[in-house]
Amino acid sequence: MLKRLTQRLNYIVGPVAIFAFVLLLLEHSEWLRPHPVLIRQINLSILGLFAVDVLLNWLAGSKDRAYLRRHWFDLIVFVPLIQFFYAPPDSALSVILRQTAIMAMLLSRTRRVKNFVTMFSLQPAQLMLMSFAGVIVFGTVLLMMPASTVAGEKTTLLNAFFTATSATCVTGLIVYDTATHFTFFGQLVILMLIQVGGLGIMTFSVSLALLMRRGVSMKDQSIMQDVLDQDTLQSVKRLVGFIVCMTFLLEAIGAVILFRAWKPVFHGSLETAWHAVFHSISAFCNAGFSTFSNSLMGFSTDVPTNLVIGGLIVLGGIGFVVIGDFYQALRDRLVRRIKRRYKFRIQSRLALGWTGGLILLGTGLVYWVERSRLLSDMAWNHALLASVFQSVTTRTAGFNTCEIGMLQPVTLFLFIILMFIGACPGGTGGGIKTTTPAVLWAVIRSGFNRRAQTELYRRSIPIEVVQKAIMVLCASLLLVCGALGLMLVFEPEKDFIDLFFETVSAFGTVGLSTGITNALSTGGRVIITLLMFVGRLGPLTIGFAFMLRKSQTAKYRYSEERIMIG
Repeated sequence: MLKRLTQRLNYIVGPVAIFAFVLLLLEHSEWLRPHPVLIRQINLSILGLFAVDVLLNWLAGSKDRAYLRRHWFDLIVFVPLIQFFYAPPDSALSVILRQTAIMAMLLSRTRRVKNFVTMFSLQPAQLMLMSFAGVIVFGTVLLMMPASTVAGEKTTLLNAFFTATSATCVTGLIVYDTATHFTFFGQLVILMLIQVGGLGIMTFSVSLALLMRRGVSMKDQSIMQDVLDQDTLQSVKRLVGFIVCMTFLLEAIGAVILFRAWKPVFHGSLETAWHAVFHSISAFCNAGFSTFSNSLMGFSTDVPTNLVIGGLIVLGGIGFVVIGDFYQALRDRLVRRIKRRYKFRIQSRLALGWTGGLILLGTGLVYWVERSRLLSDMAWNHALLASVFQSVTTRTAGFNTCEIGMLQPVTLFLFIILMFIGACPGGTGGGIKTTTPAVLWAVIRSGFNRRAQTELYRRSIPIEVVQKAIMVLCASLLLVCGALGLMLVFEPEKDFIDLFFETVSAFGTVGLSTGITNALSTGGRVIITLLMFVGRLGPLTIGFAFMLRKSQTAKYRYSEERIMIG
């Protein structure tokens, strides 16, 4: 009887946990704020259902101390339930306890929530969209908790959602000063969202399952095979392990170097360590969030800071395929003692060539344009250092060592181009990716040379890759132009170049701003939030997620007819 009842509860607790989570977001909104009694009754019912679920599982289980030790997390639900009868329901302590209990129950019932979600038979693109959206909502609730903000400050729903989206989508656009508005807990929440968003939701979840020695379902493995573009399931596990290990290793090395460089600047070791860890993770994930109010402008002439942050940005942006190729090359040369030259993949060659070329182009133009203007007060070596760093970080990262709003319009336009191109595939950055213009340039060159096939490095590029590059470029241009048009409607008093810069920065998940982010209207913030989300997942992923049915390969071909072009 008890087992049958717990089995039926399994179908209810998952949706209720999701509903309780959404209610946390909306209970302080203008729609539900006038109904505190109703909200209190709903919350009491939800907590009561969770308590009944815990009791029934305990009665249906072994009912011993070992069971309690394994499931002590569930007992948290009784604390706010008792608090409801002995303290004012709207007190700060009651709110924190209730939010903590709902979060704890949502985490402890993740398997049931997952079973509820899988009932919809989601496709990989839809699952990616739902996963990112779920993490953003989760982060929004955490950032709205009183423990996340300093005393006297409050985070509204829209701004919490904006910040959570910016962190999860590793963008870096902010409406609150991260250093002064959020407490250590709030900054820790932002950092965790950055890490999860930088690694990717599916990569992070699969790596956790492997770390905890839990099995990974065949469906999850097949989804990861599609996301990581791998041929076999075994290669998926190897690549996930390599990605996670390499990420934490590079972030740890960066944090250690930053700690040693910043130790004379700050008072205590713990404060220095926190700043170093935060900026190392934020840099490698190309997020651009900073625990300093002026980003890295205070370190504009500090060589170690510029080199470490810039190096982490490049390593995170070039993609794990390139890092894997370098790892294999070093392993062949140093461990296996293979003397022949390692043959890098075409993607790695394109990523390295275009990354280096864009950095050099950006550095030269920034130094040339701004040397007699914004950088005129600096020595030539400091001006060159600032130009290099800003060229690197403009691609996807969002840190700045100079005042972006003081740059010349031609420099801002150059940054818009760099932000639109972005990082490399398989990396933590955004944009249309460097391989897209590389393939399109190869198409143009092959067309002028009267070649039927698109060629790169003496290899023919498949037609589906060319089609995908064209789709990415066209969809991205349409999206940016449409969003810019809406921004001009919602923000008529803002300068065109500032809105253009903000729009592309959001789409490319860069995070640089001329200083208008916190002055945007509600409509403007919603558009920028959606752009960050679409930019992180990619317009094609969003498009495939909303396809109602999977397209079948055509088994026919129409007759050809020529049309005039150009």
